Amino acid sequence: MTRQMLRDIAPGSVVEFFENKEMVCGVCLAVKGGRLNVLTESNKEMSVSESRVLLAGSSPLDMNASRDLLVRELQEIASARRELMGQVHIGELWSLLEGETEGYRAGELAEFVFSGAISDHHVSAVQRVLLQDRIFFQFKEARFHARTAEKVEQRRVELEREEQRELRMKLGAEWLRAVWGRKPQPVIPHEEERRICEDLKAFCLLGQEAPEGALVKEMCKSAGIPPTSQSAFRILVRLGIWREDENLYLHEHGITASFPDAVLERAREVESLGPLPPGKGNHRRNLEDLWTFTVDSPFTRDFDDALSLRRLPNGGFEVGVHIADAAEFVALGDAVDQEAEARASSIYLPDERIAMIPTGLSEGICSLRAGEKRLALSFLFQVGDSGSIEGEEIIPSVVQVREQLSYQEVNERIPEDESLQTLFDLAMKLREGRLAQGAVILPLPEVQVHVNEMGMIQIHRYEKETPSQIMVSEWMIAANRCAAAYLANHSIPAIFRSQGECRPETDLTQSQHELFRIYRQRRLFARAELDTDPQAHCSLGLPAYTTVTSPIRRYMDLVVQRQLKHALATQEPLYSREELQQLITKLSVSQAKVFLIQRKWTRYWILKYMEQEDLQTLNALVLDQNDRFAHLLIPDFLVETNVPLQDKVKLPKGEMIRVKLVRINPREDILRVGLPEVHKSPEGNTPDLRLETH
Repeated sequence: MTRQMLRDIAPGSVVEFFENKEMVCGVCLAVKGGRLNVLTESNKEMSVSESRVLLAGSSPLDMNASRDLLVRELQEIASARRELMGQVHIGELWSLLEGETEGYRAGELAEFVFSGAISDHHVSAVQRVLLQDRIFFQFKEARFHARTAEKVEQRRVELEREEQRELRMKLGAEWLRAVWGRKPQPVIPHEEERRICEDLKAFCLLGQEAPEGALVKEMCKSAGIPPTSQSAFRILVRLGIWREDENLYLHEHGITASFPDAVLERAREVESLGPLPPGKGNHRRNLEDLWTFTVDSPFTRDFDDALSLRRLPNGGFEVGVHIADAAEFVALGDAVDQEAEARASSIYLPDERIAMIPTGLSEGICSLRAGEKRLALSFLFQVGDSGSIEGEEIIPSVVQVREQLSYQEVNERIPEDESLQTLFDLAMKLREGRLAQGAVILPLPEVQVHVNEMGMIQIHRYEKETPSQIMVSEWMIAANRCAAAYLANHSIPAIFRSQGECRPETDLTQSQHELFRIYRQRRLFARAELDTDPQAHCSLGLPAYTTVTSPIRRYMDLVVQRQLKHALATQEPLYSREELQQLITKLSVSQAKVFLIQRKWTRYWILKYMEQEDLQTLNALVLDQNDRFAHLLIPDFLVETNVPLQDKVKLPKGEMIRVKLVRINPREDILRVGLPEVHKSPEGNTPDLRLETH
């Protein structure tokens, strides 16, 4: 209402206003401080702000009448006005006014609808109808404005969507309430059920950023369910759509173990030609007679590298590093290649493995399986008795692996197997040479987490500096160094890896724990970089480096293998420098995503293991601290966490302490630890941390 109309309101005035979305008729009993004391048609007294009044009548009621009489009069007035609403045809009124630029008051519009003298009843009837309308008129500043035909159609569409949304919300809330309470679910259209589940998935992963996040929250609130992503997850688990241990990181990044049909079809075409396709063995050196073996984890199924050793007639040895020739089976630009580029890498998780290329290739015709002939790219090193490399060549070959060994088996056999001992000794010579060139070797132990089909979690922590680990890693580094040297010497662009000089150590804290030193020094490493031109790699102690030894598992290695093979055959590059730079940009992002998923999902299972084993206390190595927190490493699992510090407690860096587990939540990645009871020192000054040892 206008200010003038509000000033006209006095005791006895009949007023109308909205209450709970319903039009209410009342009589003003008193006006005070911008508020009206009103008696309503339902015999209820209310305090109403003047701003809520939509209509004030010109014919006041007799305030000397009894309350019951006033209420009856109000009811008769409201009934008369509702009856008159039936004579207001809003479509006809809009047709008359469509195109008008100025708005009209309800009293003015009543003159278009009713003939004769216009009463408060007529004005109210028109106003009630127009206020209920959501299509033809817009109410603004006490006037009704007729929308244009285009706006009317837009409003129809908007209201239809709102109705559909309201229906979805109502059906969804009822359905979710039943699911949450584990009760029989009401029957809703299958397509609607599917949509709700997809909305729940998106909300679980993206929260408020989900396309229908607001709707899901509204559904949950209406169903009496906490409107959180965790609630959405629990619902999806109860429905059997997701597992209790569903890997949400894969969903978040749109990664699936399955391959598109076009990729599988192309892979089957390649597989049908067999591991030695006609003509592919031509111009390859036959190395089937070599004693060739693989060294991998017991869980490995895709074998992409093998080693061999033979004594040369004129003295010395030939060491062979044989790499599965995946490039021969994954053609540049075909469906398998495009999918491999998109995936960037195989993903190795405790409970599953997501291959970069279909398993018929990665575990079949590409894989260096024992007893089967395979195409390979072989790096042959002529090594003198002193351990120095006196010659090297890279050749396409045909190999046949004799044995598939685990790291543990190799460790056990080295002391009594002359060939394995020789390979290890020569690997140590390679390492000594790199150290002389400035290499920095800071091997962290590895925590291997495996979850079997029954959900049993196995965690093994082993040192990387075992003889088998050193033997394999040094000869793989040698092959990668050899590939980089060949490409660099022939000015062929590739995906080279480099690393700048390490930052100098400024914290000279000493510790009896080797892990502390390794963690501290690793933080000083410069970030590894990728480029199309070769540069020095500081921590490896090499002038140029690339990776070519895992073409089944890493797309970058597959690209380098292609470039290397093409250069060997033609002395020309297959990929241009610009194409490689584009690949570096794209694959760096994808590879970082893979590392993140592997790290976070492995941590999930480690936390779940801690939870299942009901661990109470753990050893923790103090890496760093500030005034509020100490940063810790849990050596048994190689996970990091913080512990809050109180009472000016100082934890010496580099020391091993005992912490108690306060809270573990694998799903939310929560690992909270606390310090045992802290006692004052005898002097009463510096807190003395007496650590529990149980």
